[in-house]
Amino acid sequence: MTEPKRYDEQLDILIALITYMALTRWRSRSPNGLAKDLGLSERAIKATLDGFPGIFRKSANLYPTDAGPQNSYTLHARFARRRPRGVDVVSQQPPNTQNLALLSDPEPTQDGTGEELDAETLRALLDFVTGRAEAERAVHLHSSSQKYILLGAVAASMVSLLTTIIQAIR
Repeated sequence: MTEPKRYDEQLDILIALITYMALTRWRSRSPNGLAKDLGLSERAIKATLDGFPGIFRKSANLYPTDAGPQNSYTLHARFARRRPRGVDVVSQQPPNTQNLALLSDPEPTQDGTGEELDAETLRALLDFVTGRAEAERAVHLHSSSQKYILLGAVAASMVSLLTTIIQAIR
């Protein structure tokens, strides 16, 4: 099992992904499409999407992209707002046909207009992520300070022991 991702280490990518995915017309996006739209590393985007399954929903199906077949992702909060649609042209698309990741606007069944997150939900999601990052930083800082306190105590006891030995020798 992989080590869970830390919010404080991924905060910049989390904020970019959450903001974009909350407000874009697309219902869901592939890591390849997100990398193109956001100008970020596809590998970093995929690691963040997969590292926070409580925030991002991963589709069960693979879809064709420039980088090969990929899952698509959406925010759980946005997925809950989805309205029923007709046939999904993406999943019905045979391999080596039009690559929807290259489109600047979604196909009709991929158009999520009206499903965007409202300002309060987006703020709550961003507050949650930044709050978790702040908490992780505080824990890390506390852990570091405890190490220095322990090191100081060990050094003080060593000096005390050395002083005792020197006085016993005289």
